[in-house]
Amino acid sequence: MTSKSLKKDESFIQQFNIGEIIEARERLWRIDQIITKKKSGKEYLLYFTSNITGQPSSQILIPSIEPIRKSTIPKPSPDKIGQPIYQKLLLKAIRLDLIYGTTSFISLQNSKVIPISYQMVPVLMALNLQKIRLLIADDVGLGKTIEAGLILQELLGRKRISRCLFITPANLREHWQTILRNYFGIEAVIMSRRNRRYLESELLVGGSPWGYYNFIIASIDYAKRPGIKEEILQFDWDIVVIDEAHNVMKPHLGTEDEQSKYFKQSYGFSRQLAEKYPHLLLLTATPHNGYKDSYASLLELLTPKIIDTSDGTIKINRDIAINHVCQRRRADVVEWLEKSKYGKNPFPERDQSEPEIYITPSGKFFETVELLNKFSKYVLKRSDELLSAEKKLNYWTILHFHKRLISSPNALFCSINNRLEEIDKKLNKTYLAIEDIQSYLTPEEASQSVMDGYDTDRLPEEEIDLRTDNLVLSKTFEDLQNEKKLLQELKKSTIELKKKDNKLNQLLEDIIPRRLNRSKKLIIFTRYIDTLTYLEENLQERIENTLKYRNLDLFSVHGQIAPQKRQEIYNKFLKSKQGILISTDCMAEGIDLQFSAFQLINYELTWNPNRLEQRNGRIDRFGQPNDKVYISLLILKDTLEIEILELIVRKANEIKKAYGFVPGFFGDPEAVIDHIMEKRKKDKPKAQRTLDLYFKFSPAVIEDLISIFFSKEKLEEMVGDSFYGHINIDLEEIEQRMRLTEANIGDSRTLLNFLKTAIQLYEGKLTPTKKEDIFEVRLPKTIQKDIRVEFGESYLITPNMEISASRDDVEGVSLKSPLIAGLVEKVKNEAFSVDNKFYGRTSAFLSDEVSKVSVIFIIKIRYIVNTKEKSLMEEIATVGLDLFSKKELDHKLVEKIWNSEMKNHNKPDVYVKKHLKKAIEIPNLEDIFERKGQHQLKSLIDERNQMMENLKIQGITTDLEGLNDIEVVGTDLLTVTIIYPPIGEA
Repeated sequence: MTSKSLKKDESFIQQFNIGEIIEARERLWRIDQIITKKKSGKEYLLYFTSNITGQPSSQILIPSIEPIRKSTIPKPSPDKIGQPIYQKLLLKAIRLDLIYGTTSFISLQNSKVIPISYQMVPVLMALNLQKIRLLIADDVGLGKTIEAGLILQELLGRKRISRCLFITPANLREHWQTILRNYFGIEAVIMSRRNRRYLESELLVGGSPWGYYNFIIASIDYAKRPGIKEEILQFDWDIVVIDEAHNVMKPHLGTEDEQSKYFKQSYGFSRQLAEKYPHLLLLTATPHNGYKDSYASLLELLTPKIIDTSDGTIKINRDIAINHVCQRRRADVVEWLEKSKYGKNPFPERDQSEPEIYITPSGKFFETVELLNKFSKYVLKRSDELLSAEKKLNYWTILHFHKRLISSPNALFCSINNRLEEIDKKLNKTYLAIEDIQSYLTPEEASQSVMDGYDTDRLPEEEIDLRTDNLVLSKTFEDLQNEKKLLQELKKSTIELKKKDNKLNQLLEDIIPRRLNRSKKLIIFTRYIDTLTYLEENLQERIENTLKYRNLDLFSVHGQIAPQKRQEIYNKFLKSKQGILISTDCMAEGIDLQFSAFQLINYELTWNPNRLEQRNGRIDRFGQPNDKVYISLLILKDTLEIEILELIVRKANEIKKAYGFVPGFFGDPEAVIDHIMEKRKKDKPKAQRTLDLYFKFSPAVIEDLISIFFSKEKLEEMVGDSFYGHINIDLEEIEQRMRLTEANIGDSRTLLNFLKTAIQLYEGKLTPTKKEDIFEVRLPKTIQKDIRVEFGESYLITPNMEISASRDDVEGVSLKSPLIAGLVEKVKNEAFSVDNKFYGRTSAFLSDEVSKVSVIFIIKIRYIVNTKEKSLMEEIATVGLDLFSKKELDHKLVEKIWNSEMKNHNKPDVYVKKHLKKAIEIPNLEDIFERKGQHQLKSLIDERNQMMENLKIQGITTDLEGLNDIEVVGTDLLTVTIIYPPIGEA
């Protein structure tokens, strides 16, 4: 095809618009999107279409290579009379599948989320933007992931997006996959080195999974790699979601260490994504790291207009930023909701009777500490001869061993065994020396592990722990022998310590029994798998041999268990009437635990206050059924742990109390060691340095660190740069739209009624169970197969989303329920087809509300909204006429007739068919529908103008130019209904 003929074709193709009905491939389609793509120097138009009869399919049509012509939906057949029950069911199914305007929240019934007004704020902000560029910076426990999912559902439901790329930390990939599937019915694949081969096996040779799958989750570490990055950028993405977005901020100016290079790569890649793709969501609870230039780099990803550096300083244009940043503390949301229909604080109270439980270690513990100090001193003394990176790795290794001891004797015991095995390999010369230390373990990875940062795509947390154990940098035979001797002595002490472990004994003898008196469900978090195993073994022994633990179920979950298996274990804990769940941090972000328990114990302190907040936020969050949660932290007295508690965690709590947020402490862990080393050099002559000076965080050092990273001035600057407490959208605006949504689409009860009718139609049963609000579904197996939901004998469903969230065996009623979605499609397909006995496009009934034979037409009006990126919108409308005089009926009367009792008319079929034909052949019927469309259009424009005025009054601007520039694309006649008056009336 020549370029001249291509241009001619394109000119011809332009007669088609979004929302129009076309015929191609012997079927009818509605155009949802029109996109131009370049390939081999040529431009091609692509039509993204949906099958208008309700088939669960969409297609991409290419007008330059296949015949496409304009068409219309065929009129109902007057020769086939349907039943009112089929007709109403068909119309309910169509209404559930409409593309609504900005006044309704499609996502409320298109997801399994409990609709809460505060979570709809970022959704409304997104709908006010042509290019959606949002930073969602809400506190832990407010549901940023859910808010992002609701935005995605709105955009998917409005046909504004079809492809999404999720960039997350490695440890949150499964979390996102689970949330997207369980709450929003979105099947996303995880792209990683391990998964890629499997994903490629599903494709034709040479196909790229980046182009094939529409929803892909990848870690930032994997996605930013050279080669991978270029692949990603080759393809079109409608929206990019970056979770934990503080990880992609530009490093603070002047930071030039290895870690800053790592973050610069993340920032550079994120900037490329932000510049290339239209829609962007950034999610983080800690958007400000204390450095204004780093924070500004995050805001600039949204739009460069937010930041002004024209006078050499960094200024944030708050008037612009306010429309792109949603940032709320828990206190802000509580205040918001107390003014709403809820009228109360929806979050649980955190019990303060035992926030920390102090435990005095045994004498054997301190003997073990002394032996560990002896080993540490030897290792660190040898570090003086090492390169800087190797020296830092040794510092982190020593801190790692001390943290393991504080966690449990077993954690240290396992680390010692791992290291002894590595030393023996070297002594026996069966070990190949590591040429490149950083390929084995980088200082950045080691520091993230010790400071309780997060794992990378290269190495999961458990692997980093093992590599830290095995990082033996001693090279001479004498050094290795000395290190082995010290470790063997330490190992003996650790074995003896297991018998005199005061922390374990107090947990088993006192703490757990007291907790079980309050509730028979308890969650215990620990940092290390080896500590988890230690607790599990000791608890299991008590369960088998002690009356107070009798009949208790024990569950454990850690990061080396596959995500699906973790979910299965958690589901068993959820169902258990009395049980303990022990978990590492793999569950601290991934599954909301509030429905399973309201008691939590942190077995040891995490050195990252945000990670501690994440753990606690698993039960202390919105949706917790209990009014109060009980959270305790076990602290060993006179240890490094208590110094960290007093000087970091307490400082974090003070900041939260004063400012309402927990800062991201020590975002640069390498700077911690650099600062300590520099401090020691200045404070003490080299000859006087002791072991303590190498590894111990003294109060003075930590206070100094905090003053550098989070001084009062810096905190106040952070508050000034942020948007805490600013709810710029009126509560009534949100709740009014939620009410409109319920009026247009219905709520979960509406869906349940649809489900009940559809099930009865297909000779099934929907019966209430003994449990309130839970229903049992039974359907013939042939119908199950048709709707692709094969569940056997029965299926449990509930309109109560809280029940669904707390029970994995009960499906929540929503359009994302496979059962409901399948029945909606089946009803639309069959009730629309003249060849089906459940035909729903025609019907007739007798009503006391009419005195003459009348007809009601149900039409669907298709609109196009002429914003820069055109969008489609649909609406159902009714037109009522006196069948013989053609006089139009008042719309209130039509509504009254439609909702009246539909009585049997007892008319012969030939009589009804005659009236149906007369109705369909009314002269100028299309003009009547067009006038109705124009009347509805005027109301719609008035509504849009009022909405824009309301937003303007609230100080909210919008870039939706053309939001009120709407035109009718077409009107489709869906159904025809003849209404007969009572006998004796004409």
